[in-house]
Amino acid sequence: MTSVKLTILCASLLSMFVLLGCRPEVVREEVVREVEVVVTATPAPGASAQTGQPSAPTDRAPDPTPGQQPAVATPETSTAGDVTENVYQLGISEDLTTTNYWTYLGPDGTIWNSYVLGGSKPSLYSYSAQRYDWVPSLAEDFPTPLAEETVAGQNLWTTEVPLKQGVKWSDGNDVTAEDFVFTAHTVAELELSGNWPSIVDSEYFDHAEALDPYRLKIYFKQKPGLARWQFGMAFMPILSKTYWEPVVAEAKQAGDVIEQQKVLYAHVPESEPTAGGFGFTRWERGAYAEKERNSNYYFADSVVALYANGAYAESKTGAYEFTAYGEPGGDKTLEYTVGPYAGSAIYSIYSSQDATVLALKKGDIDFMLNPLGLSRGLQEQLEGEDGLAVIENASDGMRYLSFNFRKEPMGNKAFRQAVATLIDKEFLTSTVLQGVAIPMYTTVPEGNRAWYNPDVPLIGKGLSRGERISQAVQLLKDAGFTWETEPRISEDGRFVEQAGEGLKMPNGEPMPAMEILAPSPGYDPLRSTFAIWIERWLNEVGIPVRADLTGFNLIVDKVFTRQDFDMWILGWKLTAYPDYLEAFFHSRHSGLEGHNAGGYNNPEFDRLADRLLAETDLESARQQVFEMQAFLAEDLPYVVLFDTPLVEAYRSGQVDYPYTETWGGLQSASGMPALVHFK
Repeated sequence: MTSVKLTILCASLLSMFVLLGCRPEVVREEVVREVEVVVTATPAPGASAQTGQPSAPTDRAPDPTPGQQPAVATPETSTAGDVTENVYQLGISEDLTTTNYWTYLGPDGTIWNSYVLGGSKPSLYSYSAQRYDWVPSLAEDFPTPLAEETVAGQNLWTTEVPLKQGVKWSDGNDVTAEDFVFTAHTVAELELSGNWPSIVDSEYFDHAEALDPYRLKIYFKQKPGLARWQFGMAFMPILSKTYWEPVVAEAKQAGDVIEQQKVLYAHVPESEPTAGGFGFTRWERGAYAEKERNSNYYFADSVVALYANGAYAESKTGAYEFTAYGEPGGDKTLEYTVGPYAGSAIYSIYSSQDATVLALKKGDIDFMLNPLGLSRGLQEQLEGEDGLAVIENASDGMRYLSFNFRKEPMGNKAFRQAVATLIDKEFLTSTVLQGVAIPMYTTVPEGNRAWYNPDVPLIGKGLSRGERISQAVQLLKDAGFTWETEPRISEDGRFVEQAGEGLKMPNGEPMPAMEILAPSPGYDPLRSTFAIWIERWLNEVGIPVRADLTGFNLIVDKVFTRQDFDMWILGWKLTAYPDYLEAFFHSRHSGLEGHNAGGYNNPEFDRLADRLLAETDLESARQQVFEMQAFLAEDLPYVVLFDTPLVEAYRSGQVDYPYTETWGGLQSASGMPALVHFK
């Protein structure tokens, strides 16, 4: 085995994490996923500027009403012992918007697309279950160390990666280095948007070369840091060159890059090959999506073992054997055999969490996929139900309020700090929401222990109502805001006797009426509750705001596709390695469909983010991430609101999983379709 000191990446800090994806079942092609909008791998230029992308489909069938099955009946589950007759039934509460993989990791990067389309493409490397060890997937071994060499008079950094032989696409073609080269070059040449630039960063990636079908060489313009190689390109999902090459060739004839992107994103795949446990086969809009077992799945019957001494082992009889991070021996903390153990997976689409839970109680589905987990009320409904198991894990996400910096006064730091001061997170989470949610003040969840900075500015924490209003008013006055009538607080400091009126911005213009886009109560009652209270608190001091509680896909379209908004509330699911901070807040990602949808632009933060991308040492990266968290908690491009423990439920009488303790819950592995067992 190649002796490469990748232990610096995994054995120490990363071993503190719990699972985000299960390897080799789910090749981590998307390592960062929004609580509804996906980010990926190492979101960096997670957003290349582009315009004019087609919006998400709107011609969907009506959602099933609570208690009903989807409009189009789904196949019945067989109880026969034959694996191919098992059907894994899953419930989701939002429709897909695309079946095109380029589009899914581009402008349509939603979690709902991820649940269905994710895990179907190979990547060079991935994370191990539960411990987050950095391990080979399509790669046969670890890469060679980065080396500097001169190529055609240009100084480049290179690495070579050996690939497993015998891995096949579902159409029978071999997965080779040419597929990787084709995918990476397509992303770079068409300047694909969304998550793609965070994986193939044109500021680092130069080109790739297939030295032979099973040996790959990657060339970088500058030495890539962890974010751009180990946690970036190494996780790139690889698409079939045989299938996609003619489609891409046609797209390249369409004119400028924007038109080429449109053609590629608009393609509707038919019989696209997969290299995962399942391949996508059918989508009935508003009803269900279906995937079928891939009989060519290379990793089927692979055995994965994690040892208490830190060792990792993976093998498949007659195919390969791999060990890392020590000599396997002693107690095992986890061992499982990869499936799939089902002939198909059905994703039934329901109108709400309530409807999905009812289907779970009736036995119509085995597991419900929802990035928010179960609400307290639904959790109480399911606890104690015969044949159901309820599990709880630390969340890997955050919910936040953000601003359109292109509009005044959102670019004014004092305004953002005043808004943050007015929001009583502790009151909402503990009193209104009865402890279901946990207040957050930084952009890295506490559960991500190695990267969480507990010492960031806690703007507004611990203040009484009167103190909040007084501080917010003073912040605005010091920044040049004025009122015709200032807010007046009651003598006991508990409420506003006189709301502020006639608020004017520092330039003398009246404060414009603004709108906060937020999910509806049926989709997420927690964020809708926050939005309603924020509307109230801001209006009390004279900031004219209205909460618009609307559909998730509509928010995504307005914010990320069209950038037509004032403020919005959404959430992200996050990676263990927090280079997403660069993707969300670096100014270069503020174009249409970029992850910096608000247009935040701070040169000082950009410099911090650029340093993180170039960092090759894990401990130095950790210190930089701590500094970035403190900076963001004070400058507030996001007002981070809250997080929730992730509560999930499954039909324990029908299915079983090799493990259920995992950071981000079973839904972080899309419900483990290639690992789930049937009883």
